[in-house]
Amino acid sequence: MNSVPLHSFPHLAASASDQSIDEVITRQKEDIKRLEQKLWNEPFLQKNLLAYQDAFKALEKLYALKRSDERYNFKIIIPVADRPQHLKQCLDSLLTLCRHYQYGSPDDSQFSKVSVLIADDSHDEKNIELHKNYCRELTAAGIQTDYFGLDEQLALVNHVTEKNRGLAEIIGKTGDLDNTADFSHKGASIMRNISYLKLKQCVADNNTLLYFIDSDQEFCINRRGSDNHYYAINYFYYLNEIFKTQDISILTGKVVGDPPVSPAVMAGNFQQDIESFLKTISLLPPDDNCRFHQDETARHDDAAYHDMASLFGFDNQDLTFDYHCTLKNRHSNADCFADFSGKLARFFYGEHPTRKTFFNYDTGFSDTTPARTVYTGNYVIKPEALNYFIPFASLKLRMAGPVLGRILKTRLQQRFVSANLPMLHNRTIEQTGRSEFRPGVENRNSRIDLGDEFIRQFYGDVMLFSMEQITDKGFPGKAVDEETIRHILDTTYKSIRQSYIEKHNTILQLKQRIDDRLNTQGNWWNHGADLDNFNRFLENIQLNFDDNTDAFQQIISTPQAQQQLNRINRAILHYRQDFTGWKQALNA
Repeated sequence: MNSVPLHSFPHLAASASDQSIDEVITRQKEDIKRLEQKLWNEPFLQKNLLAYQDAFKALEKLYALKRSDERYNFKIIIPVADRPQHLKQCLDSLLTLCRHYQYGSPDDSQFSKVSVLIADDSHDEKNIELHKNYCRELTAAGIQTDYFGLDEQLALVNHVTEKNRGLAEIIGKTGDLDNTADFSHKGASIMRNISYLKLKQCVADNNTLLYFIDSDQEFCINRRGSDNHYYAINYFYYLNEIFKTQDISILTGKVVGDPPVSPAVMAGNFQQDIESFLKTISLLPPDDNCRFHQDETARHDDAAYHDMASLFGFDNQDLTFDYHCTLKNRHSNADCFADFSGKLARFFYGEHPTRKTFFNYDTGFSDTTPARTVYTGNYVIKPEALNYFIPFASLKLRMAGPVLGRILKTRLQQRFVSANLPMLHNRTIEQTGRSEFRPGVENRNSRIDLGDEFIRQFYGDVMLFSMEQITDKGFPGKAVDEETIRHILDTTYKSIRQSYIEKHNTILQLKQRIDDRLNTQGNWWNHGADLDNFNRFLENIQLNFDDNTDAFQQIISTPQAQQQLNRINRAILHYRQDFTGWKQALNA
């Protein structure tokens, strides 16, 4: 790794004052901004990226000349459950980022301003040992990494709940566990809340920012028209700039790459794209050169991958997205068909082969906007904001981040913001095409069951849109009576239920149309494994969206729905008490 020498600033004497150094730092930041504009507003060139990275290394040399470096330290918290390959990729990306930009560490050996906490919720002993080994490897590479395992978690929870048993809904119920392994797979929300308790113990100063990420993310971005990943954002530099210059408590980024939502709410628009692909390729000679390398239309539609985008105020107008072939070298339309067919099963683990999200520079990295959603795989908080735990964690519903966001929007207002600092999201492992561990997704002989995730997604949506109305009434700062909450829940449930039924019917209609098109006599693909891949995909669509599935019945059956709504109702009514008890426990 090239290092920028001190003689890059010959006019700075070794005894230069901090004021003189700060003046040069200001000019260096202006140079960085110009390089950044060149990088993103002109055709992308690797040499421009290298110059950009070198400019930051020079900046770090300047900070090293100062008598003290008052920029923020970063504690990165990574909850993980039985995902060693994902975790390794994530940690490797962090080390690569640190070496490219050297934040707080001009000698590129010990990154003193960055540290990591691995919060392990794993059950498999082999995976636990791998996670521990990765902690040791990263520490040896220069980033101090601590392991927070089940034994320590259980002891901490027992200690806290001994004084306040009401916190069990936030950090889990331990009961009389005989086996520590039984405290695994608690769920991401509970794991994050337990991590908050740990952080309260180990982070003593207010000059440390707490950076929560998911194990299936990397500190880099993608770019439209390229398969490469780019270390083109100095996350720590920009987060420090934002938090030092703005009065904020919590900042959320987003993700690029794979969508951050469940396949349970992407099956409609993905099938639209499949139908369009089949219609196009059926008219092309199979042995001709592949025609699916057309220029991609620049689209920045938020939630374009989401079947229910209209619920969030977005309108994707039922547009289809073209498939863009990923094969290299010379190949045929038939080769493209085969490659696309091999990607179909990945959809059930969260990939969306036609609607990935790509990085968009827009106005840069420093601007912030008021936020309403926390991306729980990419958010940063000050230690003071540990008071705002992940709510309703024991319900294990999806949409926990958006629900927390609605509460934060009410409580923190302008001190809760979003910034254009996305991370790359990889739902699957390249070698297998599957997630290592994904709660609510079961694979039995290529039959992929999303039932549990489907239920958690549906009632997560009910919780989210109910909380949106409840917080509009002043909650949780002001109490809202039980009758009002229950009325909101019931009416929201009926509305969301109708949306799901309509989309459910559309999904089955699309499935039938694709089936008909695939199996039309005379198609050149009528034999072979490629067609089998499509047929297995359609079988799994039927398995997950048939009228008779247990998951679908649980959302349309009134008795079963009432049980879920009762649980949600109790959780909301208990939130204000939870918040008081949590603050007491956190500050005890």
